[in-house]
Amino acid sequence: FDASCSTRSTRRAPSRARSLRARPDKRCVTSPRATAEPSSSSSPRRVVVLGGGFGGLYTALRLDSLEWAGETRPEITVVDRAEAFVFKPLLYELVNETLEPWEVAPMFEELLKPTKVTHVKGEVVSFEPEDRGTTRDGTPYSATGGSITLGDGTTLAYDYLVLALGTSTSDGGVAGARECAVALNTAEDAVRIAGVLGELERAGRDARVAVIGGGLSGVELASVIAERLNGKSTNGVVDVITPNKRVMATAPPGQREAALRVLEKARVNVVGGRVMRLDKVANDEETVSTASKITLADDDGTEGVETYDLVCWTVGQRAETPSDWPVATTPARKIKTDATLRVNGHSRIYAVGDASSSSAEVMNADWDHLPSTAQVAFQQADYAAWNIWASMNGRTELPFRYQHLGDMMVLGSLDAAVAFPVGDITLEGPAAAALRRLAYLYRMPTNEHRLKLGSKWIQDGIETFQKDPVGFLEDIRKSIPFAR
Repeated sequence: FDASCSTRSTRRAPSRARSLRARPDKRCVTSPRATAEPSSSSSPRRVVVLGGGFGGLYTALRLDSLEWAGETRPEITVVDRAEAFVFKPLLYELVNETLEPWEVAPMFEELLKPTKVTHVKGEVVSFEPEDRGTTRDGTPYSATGGSITLGDGTTLAYDYLVLALGTSTSDGGVAGARECAVALNTAEDAVRIAGVLGELERAGRDARVAVIGGGLSGVELASVIAERLNGKSTNGVVDVITPNKRVMATAPPGQREAALRVLEKARVNVVGGRVMRLDKVANDEETVSTASKITLADDDGTEGVETYDLVCWTVGQRAETPSDWPVATTPARKIKTDATLRVNGHSRIYAVGDASSSSAEVMNADWDHLPSTAQVAFQQADYAAWNIWASMNGRTELPFRYQHLGDMMVLGSLDAAVAFPVGDITLEGPAAAALRRLAYLYRMPTNEHRLKLGSKWIQDGIETFQKDPVGFLEDIRKSIPFAR
């Protein structure tokens, strides 16, 4: 859970404050390219950010919050195919319907209203630097701005460009996965899952749900769905399907143990097997539109078929960088950058978030690769914004250093597991759920949205207490270790 600089602060390099902030390396990176670049005209320089997720939106907001002298403030534009920003860690609250869509996915127009950042809705097709070239080893390079082409033919000029397109869900080559399974990437996905569960509940049916993937997101989704089914007094079945029958293999031990206890209590089955294919079940009065059959193969290659009302897909994320873009990438299509998050070969292009593949020199020794998490994007956004500002103003750029600040996962409407970054210390239960909510409230994009959410969540808490004060206090008591 990251708590880096506020989006409305004045000019300040990324730093470690008294609270939980990422510590930038004290060694600075000085590049001959990182010098003041006076504009050749009176028009402001243009910074275009491709992607409105954690990396892209937070870079734009942080850049807008920095101090700009005189007429040096650039025009900042965020390009995204959607009309709303999605706070992905809270999508599970849409599945169990404890939050409303506007709380998890506020509109860009509303979020950016208090700022000078603008939003353009569109699908990015390509971008082309004005002075594009190629080095002897095949690396594309450029030293000036260029233009971006959108799907409707619109072009946008840029002086500085930030690539933050994130990842998309891959079917992993499994036939029928795209047609039959529901991923959890957008508010629409979460609402669709909640809608299917609601349809089954209203029909009085015992739902059968499969969650493909035993990682953090798979366990979170299975826990939330199981809690919802159990709360409706049904005999529903939730299966987590993973090849080795292990869940959260890379998670901190304490967090994994907490999750396994919740899965066992909620009667979630962990099923071992390799998903071979998915097929739709013919619709009739007894089935829902998402009903599908899963063909599973065990270790011996023996195949079996199971039918589910809903199949959720939580595996196979891949970077969305198009293969024909003029950037150097890894085999996984992640964009190669230097220590300042500047794209290799390009003076005015940066990459952040899941699309960025920072070189080994920018990583802490304890990390072989940077995880694809919101806290990485938060921290990178802070550095990228500062480095763009520094490049424009002739200041020293900073090398990105990732500092892991712990892991949080939801396990129910009033349950979570928070693993702290030091030792194997894990907080569980309602106290962890409250800490998780507070951390995410702090990390909301703008002060205005933060205040709006905080007011509503306080009101919700008051109403919950008024409905069942004994139960409310009992939940708090259970969350205190020495009171159990």
